[in-house]
Amino acid sequence: MKLFGKKGDTAKKGIEKVARPEAFTIKIDPSKFNLATSPSGPVHEQLETLKQKLTKLSSNVENNLMLVIRASTKKNNDLAQSAFEFDKEYIQKGKFEVEYLCLAYSCFQALDDESSRLVSMARDIMQKLELIAVYALNIADKTDYIRLENIEVLHKDEYDLKPMGDITAEMIKKAVEAFVSGNSKHASETLDMMKEIEEIYDKAIKKLKGEVTDENITNYTGILSVVEHVKMSADISCDIARMLL
Repeated sequence: MKLFGKKGDTAKKGIEKVARPEAFTIKIDPSKFNLATSPSGPVHEQLETLKQKLTKLSSNVENNLMLVIRASTKKNNDLAQSAFEFDKEYIQKGKFEVEYLCLAYSCFQALDDESSRLVSMARDIMQKLELIAVYALNIADKTDYIRLENIEVLHKDEYDLKPMGDITAEMIKKAVEAFVSGNSKHASETLDMMKEIEEIYDKAIKKLKGEVTDENITNYTGILSVVEHVKMSADISCDIARMLL
C-alpha cells in the first residue's frame, strides 16, 4: 500500500520503502519466552526479566521519538523512513514480548497480590509506550510536508522542537525508571519536567498563531501537528508517573 504519490516520485521515495501499515509481519518466536504455568525459579526473577524488557522497550521508544523529530525538523526523508524500519524491527517486537509475558504471568500463574499488581502495571505502561511509538510514526509522516527555517543548522529550529523532544524522551525514561526501581523520586521529576514542555509548547503555539497566513497555513498546520504529538507524548509520560505516586 502506498500512501502518498506515485512509485517513481523521488521526493517521497524514502518514506515509501515500507508499506504501512503491515499486519502479522513480526518475526519472533514466542516459544523462546520460556513461559510456564509455574515459574521455573523464584517469581522475583521473572518479574525482574519483565522489568528489563520493559526498560529496553522504553529506550527504543525514546530513541525513535528523538529520531523522528530530527527527521521532521531537517526534512530528512531517509531518516524518517528509518524510523518505520526501527519501529518494526525493535519496538513492535519488544511490545510483543512484554505483552506475552504480562498476559501469561497475570492469567496463568498463581501470583500473589503484589506481583499481580506489578504485572498489571507493566502492561499498562507497555500500552502507553505503544501509543507514544505510534505518535512518533505520525511525526515521521509529516517530514515531507513541513518546512522550517535554517534546517542546515544542527540541532536548531525556531520552535525548539529538538529540546522539546529531548526533554520528553528523558521524561519517558524517568517515568519507566520509577516503575523499574520503585523510586517515586523519578516519577516526581517527570512531572516537574512537564513545566519546561508547557513553556516550549505555549511559545511555539503563540509563534505559529502570530505568523500564520493563507500562504503558509498548510505548512504551519504540519508543524503544529508535530508540536502537538510531542506534547501528547510528554503527557503520557506524566500519566505513567502518576501511576507510581
